[in-house]
Amino acid sequence: MLLRHLLFGFLAWPVVVLAQSDGNARPSVKVGDVSVYVVNNRSDNKQSEETVTVTSVEGGQIKTKHVRPDRNPPELEGVTNLDLNPLVSGASGTRFEPAIEIYRFPLKVGDSWKTRSEAVGLAGSRSRSEVEVKVVAQEKVATPGGEFDAFRNESNGWINGVSWQGAIRVSQTIWFAPSIGRAVKSDYKDYRNSSLNTSTLTELKSHKPAP
Repeated sequence: MLLRHLLFGFLAWPVVVLAQSDGNARPSVKVGDVSVYVVNNRSDNKQSEETVTVTSVEGGQIKTKHVRPDRNPPELEGVTNLDLNPLVSGASGTRFEPAIEIYRFPLKVGDSWKTRSEAVGLAGSRSRSEVEVKVVAQEKVATPGGEFDAFRNESNGWINGVSWQGAIRVSQTIWFAPSIGRAVKSDYKDYRNSSLNTSTLTELKSHKPAP
């Protein structure tokens, strides 16, 4: 569903950058980096894994292959700009114009900004979003792939239908670990008519940098 992945889907990923030279500067990316995530859809109590591989870094864009066996289609391409902000969701195939500004490097606790984007899903559904992002804290976070010192970004806003009627309230917390230049955990929720519609927890399981 478009809505679940419109904000960040985590795996659009923002999430595919693996090398970091400066604590909170823009991360660097290498073709061949491979990461595995545990995706826990708490709405229907289902858990799956998604493997993300960096396939291209050129022309100001990062392209990634996202493989998730329980999804149809099981393989999608994700695209971000060099600041890791998604242009195409690797979780759903949704396209964004402009990129959703998840990050503003260097990250600094206390910074906040608004990001607006129009989205087109694989089936052609259209929507607009307006989200406020805040860098709330630096803290330790535990994942199946280990414990990391991370920036905690909190995002809250709305998705408004263009080709469909209604509005969805969305919230997401992302933990970004400068030591490996990537987000290592995401907690996403969206609400319809004040009722929880989607709740997804995504966590890093393993990471293998390119040689």
